[in-house]
Amino acid sequence: MDNRTEQLADGVWRIEVSYAINAYLLANDGHGDADGLTLVDSGTRTSGPRLVRSIRMLGLAPLAVGDILLSHWHADHSGSAARFVRSEAAPRVHAGLADLPAVRGDDPLPQRSAAHGDVSLLGRLLARYLRPGPAISGAAGLADGQTLDVAGGVHVVAAPGHTAGHIAFHLPQQGVLLAGDAASNLLWLSRGPGPLRSARRQEASTLRRLAALDFQTLGVGHGPVVSKRARQRLAALADRAQRRPQHLGLDST
Repeated sequence: MDNRTEQLADGVWRIEVSYAINAYLLANDGHGDADGLTLVDSGTRTSGPRLVRSIRMLGLAPLAVGDILLSHWHADHSGSAARFVRSEAAPRVHAGLADLPAVRGDDPLPQRSAAHGDVSLLGRLLARYLRPGPAISGAAGLADGQTLDVAGGVHVVAAPGHTAGHIAFHLPQQGVLLAGDAASNLLWLSRGPGPLRSARRQEASTLRRLAALDFQTLGVGHGPVVSKRARQRLAALADRAQRRPQHLGLDST
């Protein structure tokens, strides 16, 4: 199926923008586009047309997208945001404070500048190839604890680990947590490939914090939604993160 969408709750949809890469769409009024739409992540540089088609297939207007919330700077999440900004919709773009230099184009090699101990040896070697999506100079920062007046109230949760400025989005009214790449669900729930994670010393505490939130449905950046025992599985992932050494960063647990 070319355009795969899935409704998580009233006014919350997952859009698979490429194989195993997710974006999420929020209806600001909880059901339609009358009060605008909010996009969480934007896929790769080539995901824009598929996002637009998917929004239309949901019976909604792409021009209603007024805000894009980026979970982090990686190009498979921020890649099409600049394309939307240049469109007639001209949405505002937001990202975590520590990821803003990468999103704005001020730090073209963010993984190279990560703190010692936060990037694996292999991650350091690959740093030159891990570049953000097209720069968005006007991107605004989101701080931990902010509440956005969309979809019944979206709570911004600092979730460093995958990147230093990674953020998650908690929708308590719908019982949904959009965790970005704090967790991945390809074959099993994991932290994703070790070399791609650049704030690794904070992963376990972040996962514990996310698992303590009140939600039933976990949306991740890669792979299917987790709808059964989501909090328990995230807590178990936090335990594994605490136990497992990560010297070379080859792990994906």
